[in-house]
Amino acid sequence: MEENTTKKYELVFIAGPGASHIVPTVEFAKTLLDTDHRFSITVLTMNSPLFPVPSSYIDSVPEIRFIELTRPDSPPPEMKHSLVGLCEFVDHYKPHSRQVITQLIATELDPNSVSLAALVLDMFTTPMIDIADELGVPSYVYFTSGVALLDVFIQFPAIDSAMETDLKNELTRELEFPSFKNSVPAIALPSVLWTKNTDDYACHLHIGRRIGETKGVIINTFYDLETYAIDSFGSTVPGYPQIYSIGPVLDLAGRVNSGKSKTQHNENIMKWLDEQPNRSVVFLCFGSKGTFEVDQVREIANGLERSRHRFLWSVQGKDKSTPVEELVPEGFVERTVERGMVCGWVPQVAVLGHGSVGCFVSHCGWNSILESFWFGVPILTWPMYAEQHLNAFLLVKELGLSVELKGYDRVSEDDLVKADEVERGVRRFMGGECEEVRKKVDEMKEKSRRALKKGGSSVASIKRLIEDLVQGR
Repeated sequence: MEENTTKKYELVFIAGPGASHIVPTVEFAKTLLDTDHRFSITVLTMNSPLFPVPSSYIDSVPEIRFIELTRPDSPPPEMKHSLVGLCEFVDHYKPHSRQVITQLIATELDPNSVSLAALVLDMFTTPMIDIADELGVPSYVYFTSGVALLDVFIQFPAIDSAMETDLKNELTRELEFPSFKNSVPAIALPSVLWTKNTDDYACHLHIGRRIGETKGVIINTFYDLETYAIDSFGSTVPGYPQIYSIGPVLDLAGRVNSGKSKTQHNENIMKWLDEQPNRSVVFLCFGSKGTFEVDQVREIANGLERSRHRFLWSVQGKDKSTPVEELVPEGFVERTVERGMVCGWVPQVAVLGHGSVGCFVSHCGWNSILESFWFGVPILTWPMYAEQHLNAFLLVKELGLSVELKGYDRVSEDDLVKADEVERGVRRFMGGECEEVRKKVDEMKEKSRRALKKGGSSVASIKRLIEDLVQGR
């Protein structure tokens, strides 16, 4: 792409709270900087004890300027546990965001040499669209999940207007979304959509509407992963902002969780993996919020022990201060020491990239899905909250790229996945019954990397985005 060497462009990213939003935002910002040197980028972050910003990660990205936003009061802890609470949390940062951006324009930008090209927002920072409109600046949303979830956000206001009862009363109901080939059962949707006339439900609808007010939606996916969804989206959502599929955007260096205190811990894990045969290890990890009650931890332990397969298990109890040894059954670690490793935190990217890992038991967070496919590791799905059940449905039913672990129940109070189901799922996956899935994931590994090479679909999409940014579209 030809560059005008005299004209420069500033982008202001306003990241959503928490590492799961900040990291993809920053990694995408780095991609833009590497692609076109006319850009400079400032990232506004919302630091809070509820959503701590990983300072070591921010310090590792000197090419980007970070400005920490402040708010006049401390958010209550319960704000973290609801969608409307998250929206209110973000809304409190609006005045300072406006002040910072206005000052940036007044003191550091010159329309003749450096202009503010756009605000790039997280799906949860869409209240900042108002600031962009006030300043006459285009706004874009960087959507850190896939097109399929975006379609649910877009379509649900219309579905809501036609619904007479809560979905919680008919969870087997099948819903139609243009980006899905199959009907989607209500039970696969985020639970916030099950009950009408709640603040969280209204907030979800509001986010969907606001995303539609932007100039474009940048999505962390790639064409070969969500081919049907991307093609359908373009033909069935007339008048909606342009979408740009620019993924997979990944923190392959694993810097978000780097630190001297973890160096020896990481080395011990990688050394253990080095000693295991190729594709022989079941890796279990459920994300930073993926915690279990002790009863569930012990069911998993018993299932793994009975399966007789090698495993690396990242364990977190509800009380994160509880030592791992107190969570698992007595004697479990000693009985499985020859073929298993149990620990707390793990360097997930490094583990998935190790040749000994043959299966990933995952909560189906979008970042974890992209990382797993990048390294060609098939997923045994165990979704837990938010959009993860929809992601699992996409992987298993729509794409045939994963296998469902049976036994979890989103509705019943007795939602334990029993040891028998864990054993059965692991044996099935590691015993050769899922070779077709494994083959498809191997192919997706190549496709995910091809998307980011010269001539790849995501490279083309990024170039198209840059053209639109510099032309002010």
